[in-house]
Amino acid sequence: MRSNKTMICCRAALLVTALLQGIANAHHGEDFLVVMDSTVPEPMHATVFSAIEWSRRGTEDEVGFEPGFMAGVLPGLAVGSSFQFGDEDGAGWEYSAVDPSIQWTLPIGDFPVKFAVHAGYVFADESDDDHDHGADDHDHDEDDGGVDPGPDGPLGGGMEHDHDHGEEHEHSHSHNGIHRHGQDHFHMRLIADTKLGDHTRLVANLIGVAPGGGEYDFGYAIGLRYQFSHAWAAGIENIGDFNTHGENELIAGLYWTPIHSCTIRLGAGVGIGQASSDFSLRSGLTWRF
Repeated sequence: MRSNKTMICCRAALLVTALLQGIANAHHGEDFLVVMDSTVPEPMHATVFSAIEWSRRGTEDEVGFEPGFMAGVLPGLAVGSSFQFGDEDGAGWEYSAVDPSIQWTLPIGDFPVKFAVHAGYVFADESDDDHDHGADDHDHDEDDGGVDPGPDGPLGGGMEHDHDHGEEHEHSHSHNGIHRHGQDHFHMRLIADTKLGDHTRLVANLIGVAPGGGEYDFGYAIGLRYQFSHAWAAGIENIGDFNTHGENELIAGLYWTPIHSCTIRLGAGVGIGQASSDFSLRSGLTWRF
C-alpha cells in the first residue's frame, strides 16, 4: 500500500516537473525591444504587450506608446494587432494607427536556426495617402518612381518631398525608410533566430516596408541577448535602414523576467547618422497567458 502511494507521489512530482518545464520553455517571445524573435504563442494561448519610447532629435521630443496582443491559432501561427499613440514635441497625445499582423514560424524541427515570417498592414489615422499630392503640396524630382537607390542615392529613397504642413511639426525622418509613420503601409520581417551556446541568443530581421505607389524601403534589425541568471538578461540591439542617409539606432537592453509569464524590458539608444534621433529611452512589458 505504501509502495503504491510512493509511486503515485513520484508520478505526480514528475507531472508537475514536466508542466513547470513546459511553462519555462514556453515563456519566450517578445524578448527584445526592437528586434522580433521567432516564437509565437501556442494555440489557445496569447501574449499581451506594451511598449513606450521617448526620443530626442535636436530640440524636439517624441513619445510613443504601443499596446498590442498576439494570439496563437495553429501550431506556429499567430495573429494579433497593435495600436499606436504618440505625442510629438508636447503637442498632446493622439491615436495614430492600428497595425493588424500575422506571424508564421516554419516547422523545421530540430534545425539549429528557427525561421519565421511576420507581416502586417498599418492603417494610419491621418495617412499622407489622403493628402493632395499635387504640385501645391509636393515638389518631386525627375526620379519619381520612389525606389530606394541605395547608399549613394539622394535622401528620401529617390523621391524628394517638400511637405507643407503649416503649423504641424516637421521631421525630416518621419516619412522615410522603415521607420515611417503617419502613412498607410505594408510591412514584413523575415526572422532568423538561433542560440549561441546555452545562454546567448542571436536574432536577425530583414525588414521591408511598402507604402504603395511603387515605393519600398528595406532595413534590418539584429539583437544579441545574454541570459546571465534565471531572471536577468542583457543585450545589444541595432535597427536601421539599408541606406547611409537613413535612420539607424544602437540600443543597450536589460531584460527582467520576475515570473515565467512576465518580462520587463528597458533600453537606452543612440542614433547613428544625421537622420537619426540623438538619444532614446525604451521600455516594454510582456504578459503571456
